[in-house]
Amino acid sequence: MAGTVVRDEPKYEEFTLRLRKAPGLPGEIDMGGKGPLLERLTPGDEVTVTLWRDYAVAVRRGGTVQNTADTPEGEAMFVTAVILALISAGVFLLHTGSSALVRARTWARDGIPAVLAVRAKLAVGSALCTLPAFLLADLSGLGPAFGVAAWCATVPLLHRYLRRRFSRVHGRHARPLTARSPMR
Repeated sequence: MAGTVVRDEPKYEEFTLRLRKAPGLPGEIDMGGKGPLLERLTPGDEVTVTLWRDYAVAVRRGGTVQNTADTPEGEAMFVTAVILALISAGVFLLHTGSSALVRARTWARDGIPAVLAVRAKLAVGSALCTLPAFLLADLSGLGPAFGVAAWCATVPLLHRYLRRRFSRVHGRHARPLTARSPMR
């Protein structure tokens, strides 16, 4: 180990472990805090760095271990949530685009069906359902698979709610859903 940088000031914090050059190891590791180890290290101490793929996830000296800020924890949850949100938008755009191609003449004659607004709200709502689903998964510590399951459970509930809400809309501004443009 080459040295440490510990700055714990109100507007600027830095907790860095500097390593001697070694193949496969980074030159600096962000430790995320003083922790049990960083504040005790002195230049020249030998440490063991635990690597996972390209991440330095923990540093050990003797029996003391400190996790670093370089862990990919939470990354899988975020990526899965973004993918589900993009799938919602993609399915809406694919379905609307294919419907526009198939029914171009009808839409040109009669106008764009009102059901597209409901489908757009369903797509946006499905994308927004990722937030509570993955927040619940993160708080419970069950991982991205539980987040996907929670999302899959909330989307049909949203679909049912939107069908009931928009089937009762009446008035001059409302455009009835036609038999040619079912909500499904």
